[in-house]
Amino acid sequence: MRWWVFDALFHKNLTSKSPLTFSSIHIIASLWNKKGALLVTLTALLVSLSNSLVHSLTASIPTSQLLFLKASIGFMLCFPWLSRHWIAICKTPNKHWHLQKIIIGAIGNACWLKSLQELPLADATTLSLASALLTALGAALFFGERLRLMTLIALILGGIGVVLTLTPSLSIFSWLAMLPLISAACYSASSLFVKKISIVDTTYVTLFYLLGGMTLLSAPFAFISWIPLPLIDLIKIIIIGGLYCLIQWALIYAYAHANAGYLAPFKFIRFPLAMLIGSFWFGEMLSFHIIIGGILILGACLLIQYTRHDPSHLLRNKSYQEDKTS
Repeated sequence: MRWWVFDALFHKNLTSKSPLTFSSIHIIASLWNKKGALLVTLTALLVSLSNSLVHSLTASIPTSQLLFLKASIGFMLCFPWLSRHWIAICKTPNKHWHLQKIIIGAIGNACWLKSLQELPLADATTLSLASALLTALGAALFFGERLRLMTLIALILGGIGVVLTLTPSLSIFSWLAMLPLISAACYSASSLFVKKISIVDTTYVTLFYLLGGMTLLSAPFAFISWIPLPLIDLIKIIIIGGLYCLIQWALIYAYAHANAGYLAPFKFIRFPLAMLIGSFWFGEMLSFHIIIGGILILGACLLIQYTRHDPSHLLRNKSYQEDKTS
């Protein structure tokens, strides 16, 4: 649970006629954590479904058109919910940071969609996990976060996993195999922008600018390359946009009510799900390199999450904020 939630609970303990005891706070936190874990697990399932739908689309659909439709549908569905924060959206002093995040987010999403269209599902998903490694490295380089020994070990293991996963993919898919890594780098940069933006802005403000900005930015490229869509693909894209909106709502609610360190491992469920879906739904073969590389990357990500959310570390740095929109 976030420190400001603890402060609010203790403040209520001092002023309420029915004070909260420490045991009741512990029970509330435990219930919120379990509810948050359930939501994050649900989002992992929805992300896997969304990725599978993108993977099943007609390969000739331009990525810019797909990005525009995904962002615009998600924005329209989220707008009634996000518009409640209109004052904060208009008055944010971080418009220049939001603009940079929009550009990085659009590039990352475009690379991710293209990788899902062209690469085996397990390959793309495995390499996308590298975003957690790059975020940890970027936080140390640009925000002065301490690189602890366990974090360094995790980065080395994760790097070995990326090389193992990437080596056969490069020989088969050439430069396309680099798209998930480019996407991961963009998502990592986006996470670092969120660390800067979230000092002032809420997640609702960030999500408004991200979805609206990606819609506007991708529109010219989408209209230039626009092609008529088969009905089945159009239905799938509408579902993808709806899932994106639902995923963002579930993540925001989960991270607003539960401890980010407790929730972190549950979001990596999408890794084995991608392997299972790729094998049974699309008939894709899993190579030894993908399995071992994926296990190394997944283990490195979990080790980084454990290290960053270690209680003794949080006591020294209560201002730490987890990116809720990744």
